[in-house]
Amino acid sequence: MPEISTKNPVAYFCAEYGIQANLPLYAGGLGVLAGDTIKEAADQNFPMVAVGLLYRGEGAIQQITPEGMQQEVNLDVDPLTLGFEHVYVDEMPLFIKVHLTQIDVWARCWKKTIKNNVVLYLLDTETDQNLAQERSITHAFYSGTDESLMKQQLILGIGGVKLLHRLDIHPALYHVNEGRPAFLHWQLIRSYMDGHGMSYEEAAALAKSKTVYTNHTLVTAGNESYNIHLLKTYGQYYADKMGISIDALLSPGVEDISDHFVMTRFALNTSRKASGVSQLHYQLSKEHWPQYNWVGVTNGVHMPTWQDPEIRDCNKEGSGVWLVHQRKKNELMNYVQQHTGFGYDPNRLVISWARRIATYKRVHELFSDIKHLQAIIRNSERPVQLLIAGKAHVKDVPAKMLLQEVIHYMQNELNGFALFIPNYSIEVAQMLVKGSDVWLNTPVFGQEASGTSGMKAISNGVLQCTVNDGWAHEVDWNGIGWVLDPNNIANSFYNVVENEIVPLHYNRNAQGVPEEWVGRMKKSIELSKQFSTTRMLNEYKEKLYS
Repeated sequence: MPEISTKNPVAYFCAEYGIQANLPLYAGGLGVLAGDTIKEAADQNFPMVAVGLLYRGEGAIQQITPEGMQQEVNLDVDPLTLGFEHVYVDEMPLFIKVHLTQIDVWARCWKKTIKNNVVLYLLDTETDQNLAQERSITHAFYSGTDESLMKQQLILGIGGVKLLHRLDIHPALYHVNEGRPAFLHWQLIRSYMDGHGMSYEEAAALAKSKTVYTNHTLVTAGNESYNIHLLKTYGQYYADKMGISIDALLSPGVEDISDHFVMTRFALNTSRKASGVSQLHYQLSKEHWPQYNWVGVTNGVHMPTWQDPEIRDCNKEGSGVWLVHQRKKNELMNYVQQHTGFGYDPNRLVISWARRIATYKRVHELFSDIKHLQAIIRNSERPVQLLIAGKAHVKDVPAKMLLQEVIHYMQNELNGFALFIPNYSIEVAQMLVKGSDVWLNTPVFGQEASGTSGMKAISNGVLQCTVNDGWAHEVDWNGIGWVLDPNNIANSFYNVVENEIVPLHYNRNAQGVPEEWVGRMKKSIELSKQFSTTRMLNEYKEKLYS
């Protein structure tokens, strides 16, 4: 097997990439993590190519109705004006063909060079060779029927390998980041059988030896499965090409007593190693799927993207951190006012909750005793400003209803002291993780596999108030942040804010500086050095890629 090199790079496959705010290529933390990873590879001049899909912005914008209900609005995406280039081979634009049941679907190829030869390649079915139904395959992510989702995954995995090989890129290793790209296994097998005269068994073994996989969640909704009959319809062509039965082709993804093909099981069975995204998630994954070769690599964040340069460079000895933080708080307030039409006093203690809206993340529980919450945040002497941002999945009706309930409270009982910032994006997140005082995280314990927003917050001196889940489980928060009781989230939050966070924030010296608070800010910034993508990528090289 070749060593990782410029000629034989790591091929990083993911269904989404958060590389900049105005590119609708990411739905949440998975995509932002993928974007941070390839930025870090570019910073380190590490040989990596990235492969994904180019989404056309369908349903990419979140709008909130006057009644507080989330709606999705299309964003008109022009790849050329967003800095993407057509991929050319022999001076002709490159198109990749992927066979889906009875038809061939064509994908045009785009690229964006990050830097230092790290390139992001994206496949796009919006092209004249396809009929309307096929053109729409990559219009939006994670929406539509199971069949439309599976088509995206086949385009990504099979088409992605074909794209690299057409460019004469032959990766030393394929990194399947979350299960969606795992169909690349089928195309690798075909290429080894056709190109090297191998048997199916030999080709499958070689493909597995060149593949590693990162699992990102134990939550059922994040581990897709499809009816086996649907897979048989789409897989028969590939089984025939390999000269094996359809049952043999699908067996790596079939659960023992299920009529479903499970993408996580398929990815695990077709990879030589699997990684968890925090040490706790690694342990839980080993318990859940004990027969596989697991390693633990805690996620990190790309510091140049997320840590404010003024915070990074200020004098950490005196009150410089606090003075910079006050500027960031004012910048956040102005940004919120610009995007919502409502402002607030930036001298208030600002507590932010920002992430994907999902039932297991439990933002709604903060409002379970609305009178108690109202008394805490509307205190005239020590007021609190609550900021919330996040999108519900387009098909997640329960999450949308929770969001509507939360916005109702913000419009009524908490009016003037709580704001929802719509259309959560990288830009919104960058403002929040720099200009908040406290970063709040409230998941069901064991279901936040990693969570990286808190890492971004501490890099800017924003203090953590969190369930001790995911990455937070690796930190002793005594004297740095606050840990919430996952079994009694609301009362735990009210108690900690009322009796610890608020008094500490408003306890000022003669110069108006909360000295103990600033001490925690400095510890947080120092702690964040452990949670960078620099450390993460180095651990990938050592534990996952070796």
